Amino acid sequence: MTILITGAAGRTSGYVIRTLLNGGTQPDVLRLFVRSEAAVEKLQAEFPQLPRSSFAIGDYFDPKSLSIAFQGVDIVFYNGPAFQPLETAMGIAAIEASQRAAVMHFVYCSVLLPGLRKLSNHELKLGVEEYLAESGLNFTILQPTAYMQNFKVKDIAAKSVLAWGASPKTVQSFIDLQDLADIARLVILDPAPHNYARYDVVGDRRSLEDIASIITRRASLSAAVVCQQLPREQVAAMATKGQGAYAQEAMNMLLYYWDKRGIPGNNNTVRWLLGREPVGWETFVDRELGNK
Repeated sequence: MTILITGAAGRTSGYVIRTLLNGGTQPDVLRLFVRSEAAVEKLQAEFPQLPRSSFAIGDYFDPKSLSIAFQGVDIVFYNGPAFQPLETAMGIAAIEASQRAAVMHFVYCSVLLPGLRKLSNHELKLGVEEYLAESGLNFTILQPTAYMQNFKVKDIAAKSVLAWGASPKTVQSFIDLQDLADIARLVILDPAPHNYARYDVVGDRRSLEDIASIITRRASLSAAVVCQQLPREQVAAMATKGQGAYAQEAMNMLLYYWDKRGIPGNNNTVRWLLGREPVGWETFVDRELGNK
C-alpha cells in the first residue's frame, strides 16, 4: 500500500508522518509531497529512515508534478495550507489528481464546523468538502478544532503570562495534535470502515482562564499565570507573518469569532475512535512540562 502525505513539511502532516512511522503496522510505501528541495532536506533530517525516493516535489497548480506525485498511490492524506486564498482550488486539484490516479481512498483534514461562512478559512474548506463528496472517490473527512499546540506551555509557565487575541473567558474547543494524528493513522491504515464519514475531532473545551489556572497548578508556580488579551490585529499579524494581507485578515476574523462566541465541539467521536479519553488540558500540560 502506497500512502501519499501532502503538505508534508507542515506541522499537522509532520505529526501524521511520525505516527505512521512509529506505529506497529507501517505502510509499504510512504510518499511525501512537498514544494521545494529545502523541504526535502528538512524532512530527511527529521526522518533519516526515509530514502530520497520517498519525496515528490511539486505544486498544486502544476498538473505534471501532481500526476507524478499521485501515480500509484492508494491512500491520500490531504492537508491544505492555512489561510491561503486559493485553498479551494488547491484541494480540487488534489482531488482531480486522485481521480486520474484511481486512488482508493482520500482522507481530507478539514476544520471543525466548515459551514461557519463568516470565517473564510472555514468556507474555503467547505468548498473542498463539497467537491470531494461529488468526486466519486472513497473518502473520510476529519474536522479538527483548534490545536492545543498553538499555545507554548513552557513559555507561558516561564513568563506566567498567557497572551492571546481573544477574551480569556470565552470557552473554546481544542484537540491535541497527537490525538488527531492517531485518528489519521487509524483511518489511513484501515479506511474501509470509515468510508464517507465526517468526524468532529475535539478533545477538550476550556476558556483561556481555565488553561492559565491548569498551567499554574501543574507547573507548581508561586505566582498565578495571568491572561493578557492583546489587540486582535497584533496577534493576527504575528500569527500570519509573511503570508500576506489575506491571511492576516482571515486570522483577525477568526480571533473576532473566538472572542465573541468561540467554536464549540463535542469529544464523543474522538473517544469512540480512539477507544479512550481524548487528551485533556491537564494531561497535555503535564506532557509538555515533562511531569511524571
